Amino acid sequence: MDIFGEELAMFRDTVRKFLERELPRRKGMFGDDADLRAYWQAAGALGLVGAAIPAEYGGPGLERLSIVIIAEELGRLKEGAVVGANLTSDMATVILIDHGSEAQKREWFPRILRGQVIQALALTEPGAGSDAGAISTTARRDGDGYVINGAKCFISNGSKADLIYVIAKTDAAARTRGMSTFIVPGNTPGLRRHKHATLGYKGGDTAELFFDDVRIPAGNLVGQEGNAFTMFDSSITLDRFHIASRSWAAARTAFEMTLEHARTRRMFGQRLIDLQNTQFRLANIETDLAVGRAFIDSLLVRYRDRSFTPADGAMLKIWLPEMEGRVMDACVQLWGGYAWMEDHPIAQMFTAARLQRIWAGATELQLSVLGRRYLKDS
Repeated sequence: MDIFGEELAMFRDTVRKFLERELPRRKGMFGDDADLRAYWQAAGALGLVGAAIPAEYGGPGLERLSIVIIAEELGRLKEGAVVGANLTSDMATVILIDHGSEAQKREWFPRILRGQVIQALALTEPGAGSDAGAISTTARRDGDGYVINGAKCFISNGSKADLIYVIAKTDAAARTRGMSTFIVPGNTPGLRRHKHATLGYKGGDTAELFFDDVRIPAGNLVGQEGNAFTMFDSSITLDRFHIASRSWAAARTAFEMTLEHARTRRMFGQRLIDLQNTQFRLANIETDLAVGRAFIDSLLVRYRDRSFTPADGAMLKIWLPEMEGRVMDACVQLWGGYAWMEDHPIAQMFTAARLQRIWAGATELQLSVLGRRYLKDS
């Protein structure tokens, strides 16, 4: 039985058919802005965007794990290694669901659901990545609004986003307790954006954002001042599952592709699969995949019974991306020179996997989260 349940199983079927129709023909790349917008609106028409938005606002009202389904299906397709974060940026919708004002929800939810709004979460800065409390972007209250100044980098969907959740300091001395969340529409004067050239995810959109006296209404504050860090709890938990599930699915696809290659590739009068070294490597990969799936599923049960902890999330973020890295490296070795070619799927999957150990809290940060717990009784 599918651990996600019947409703999400049907959602998965829709997601899979949509991605299989849209991404392979594009090879994970979008021709221009119009092509990208058409893709998002097609996703919206099928109920794939804003899936967790409650029915009272016109949304499907699906369980929040729907975003994990999208991540897993992106990982399953080899073109997912090209397209980048893509529809998973809809995870930011949870912030609006949980903390948005009624006016904010009525303004943005209809456009999100139609796929007319691409969202981005802008937290990371050139001098503040894993250490979120070190951000220096400020939001100063000025009359009936706020004025934002600063810069953000490595922002998924940043150059195209219409709705940007900007994390800024409203109290510069208070570190995480002085961080607030603001809605900044993509067309706001004073906002400049530049798309990064990245090692992988060539079809994705990773950008740096510059805020030069960006003025927004006071009504664009999400929740209360100083509440940004605590309001991310739900999003962070989903992010852990989203990354872990995408890592697992991509590793499984790489395994299946490599197994087929080993069965057909001939050398020295025999197949690559006939070599015991090949069998051992593939057996290790299959074992890693089985352990990874069981680990994810066990924590999905804990998520649903509300016993999931930050330590669980840290372990998910450590183990699955690290496992994916091992698998991709082994697959590159078995493919040989083919996998050194930039346009080969395994090469693209290898570079995409490398990011998983860095973004959304690097492996070292997660190890620190776990490690600090050991000091409590010392």
